[in-house]
Amino acid sequence: MNKHLLLFCCIIGLLSLGCEEVVVLDLDTAAERLSIDARIKKNSNSNDPQLIRLSLTGGYYDETINWVTDAEVEIIELDNNVLYVFEHDINNPGHYLLDFTPSFDLNYQLRITYQGELYESIVEQLIPSVPFDSLTQGNETLFEGNEIEVIVTFTDDGSREDFYVLDFGYNNFLATKDEFYQGNAFTFSYFYDELEAGDTAEITLCGADETYFNFMSAIIEQTEEGGDPFKTTPTTVRGNIYNSSRAEHYPMGYFSMAESYTASLLIE
Repeated sequence: MNKHLLLFCCIIGLLSLGCEEVVVLDLDTAAERLSIDARIKKNSNSNDPQLIRLSLTGGYYDETINWVTDAEVEIIELDNNVLYVFEHDINNPGHYLLDFTPSFDLNYQLRITYQGELYESIVEQLIPSVPFDSLTQGNETLFEGNEIEVIVTFTDDGSREDFYVLDFGYNNFLATKDEFYQGNAFTFSYFYDELEAGDTAEITLCGADETYFNFMSAIIEQTEEGGDPFKTTPTTVRGNIYNSSRAEHYPMGYFSMAESYTASLLIE
């Protein structure tokens, strides 16, 4: 379960007890679509190449991922008509890589050609973020008693309205906005049940605009029980990428451009 955050709310549920028939919903009827995970980052803490992942959506209960290995993937910097062409990584199916660093105040568009159809994103710009102030290990636990508490602190830039997406690894994310901490330090606890002593917690803080914040909030809400947030979910969450060749055959996923900062903590 995606149970890690002790932030703003406690969820109180009323469980109905008794003899109930288990019903498995038919969630496998959605049309197969291209799924696009295109989170481009400007990260001074990392030398990793940019990564775009392509797969085909499957049924909600499918355990396997149908990777797309024969697409053409590129990002166009529209202001100067510069083309960045991604190469497929033959060692990691569905993974497309390129070394490049985006710049602020420029306009970028993602374009993907797959099976004769052109997919294009809304034009995006690089969104700023802020660095972490600290990651420290706490002593509290959550539900099961064996979770690892990591206390996260960062200070918001008070000169603008900010949205953030935090990536905790293990397909766990948090979308937050500075409505209640604008210009101030923000501290919260995140609880891992994937880690033990000797492991390293690695967290990335990405800038986001309001549209991407809303998209990720909806995706996170639908994947509270864990799993890849870009996999098919019961309710379709549309991103900012469309099919220019056949509008009704729209893709899933999102193209984002974010300044990001990564911090790590050795678990004791």
